[in-house]
Amino acid sequence: MSEFDSTNFQRSAHSTRERIIAAAARHFARKPLRSVPLKEIASDAGVSAPLIIKYFGSKEGLMAELIDFSQFKGTLSRAPFNELGQRMASAILTGQGMAGQSMIPLIVGSLDSEETAKVIAERFNEAIADDLIHRVEEDGPEDISHETAVYRSQMVISLCVGYLVLSDTGLIDETNAPKISVEALGSCLQQIIEHG
Repeated sequence: MSEFDSTNFQRSAHSTRERIIAAAARHFARKPLRSVPLKEIASDAGVSAPLIIKYFGSKEGLMAELIDFSQFKGTLSRAPFNELGQRMASAILTGQGMAGQSMIPLIVGSLDSEETAKVIAERFNEAIADDLIHRVEEDGPEDISHETAVYRSQMVISLCVGYLVLSDTGLIDETNAPKISVEALGSCLQQIIEHG
C-alpha cells in the first residue's frame, strides 16, 4: 500500500470511528444502555455491528468511550486552594462528553452495566477525585487524615453529581444558570472542602 493510500485509510478509519461515537451518543442520550441494540447504532452510523465490536470491543466499551473526563484533568491541581469549589463547580456544570452531549444522561443510562460503571469510576477518579483528595490533604487549613480528605472529596463529588442529575431531569429550575448555579454550588463545595 502506498503512503497516500495509507493516509486515506487512516482518515477513513478516524471518520468511521467518529460517526460511530456520534450515533452512539444520540442513542444513549435517549435510552439506557441495555435498551439500545447495537444494530441501531450501526445502522445510524452506516456501519455493521461487527465493525463497532472491532473498534470498541462491546456496547459497554462504546459507552465508556463517550464518558470523557480528561478535560478536567489538572483543573484542581492548578487552582488556588480557596477557589477549588468554584473551579470544580464550573468544570462539572459546564462539562461535555466527547460527542458534545451532556455526560449526565450517558452516565445515568449506563449505571445498569457493572462493566461500564467501573470504567466510568476509574476515569472519574483519575481525572478529578484523586486531585481533589490530594489538594484537601496537602493544602487544607488543618492537619487532616487521608480518610477525612477522601470523605470530604466524596461529599463534594456526590453533591456535584446529584445536582447534575436533578437539573438534567428538570427537577431544578435553571432559569439563571449557569452563572448563579456555579457560584452557589462553588460556595457550598468550598465549605465542605475546608470544613467538612
